[in-house]
Amino acid sequence: MNPYAGRRRGCRNLTDLQRELVDRLAVRAELLRTEGHGDGEGLSVAGAVALAVVQLGLHAPADAGG
Repeated sequence: MNPYAGRRRGCRNLTDLQRELVDRLAVRAELLRTEGHGDGEGLSVAGAVALAVVQLGLHAPADAGG
């Protein structure tokens, strides 16, 4: 059995808390993408992730560039 089955690529070095946040973000973004908006157009992946981040109360650090 593959020990990495069910994990997203790049998540091997995350802490349990970080992995939980990634999972919550992914689930919320997928829900936002699949919600019907009546006009037949859904959110892009980037748009859904951005909205999910806001809705989950997460934000990028102001000094992300270093």
